[in-house]
Amino acid sequence: MKYLLAFLLFVALLIPLGCDSAPDGVDDSVPAEEINGDAPAMARVDAAPQLDGSGEGFTGEPFLVAGTEIYLVHDGELLYVHMEAEVEGWMSVGFNSRGGGMDGANMILGYLDNGSPAYRDDVGQGRRHSEIGSPAVVDFNFRVDNGKSIMAFSYPLNFPGGEGFNLEGLSPGETYSMIVAVNNSSYNIDGSHSARGSVNFSVLP
Repeated sequence: MKYLLAFLLFVALLIPLGCDSAPDGVDDSVPAEEINGDAPAMARVDAAPQLDGSGEGFTGEPFLVAGTEIYLVHDGELLYVHMEAEVEGWMSVGFNSRGGGMDGANMILGYLDNGSPAYRDDVGQGRRHSEIGSPAVVDFNFRVDNGKSIMAFSYPLNFPGGEGFNLEGLSPGETYSMIVAVNNSSYNIDGSHSARGSVNFSVLP
């Protein structure tokens, strides 16, 4: 009997070990990275979309990551990003190799600086990130409207070289990983995120 009791006690102690909760800040509502075996796609457009926060010209369904709606399109030379979330703090999006995380990612962090739109172009380094020497953002917009933040920008498909990025750029026909993070209430881009997530996507020719 005592061996049976010892065995039951051992099993009871093991059960909680397989039920660890997700780490703080991870958004568990992120949809599956692939649908029917195919990664969702960044569409190609003939005309550049509006980057005024209206979202005009962005096609397709949005990516839903970390409570944020993100639209991605490209015209063969530039990628265009429109993202919005119910936050009043900084927002960021990064691009890396398929399944990649922050390390080596090309990251754009948007925020308000004394009420004016501002951004920083960073490279991920492990679990940290730092500003690159040759930021390549072409156009940028960031605004807050009734508790919703909207960030929109354009960026070359070919990333600046020599900055430590894992990628030289985003090539049509290939699949990559997009990482997203937001802060609910702070524009201190060196502070921690309130939510984060990632999704794989392909680039349509």
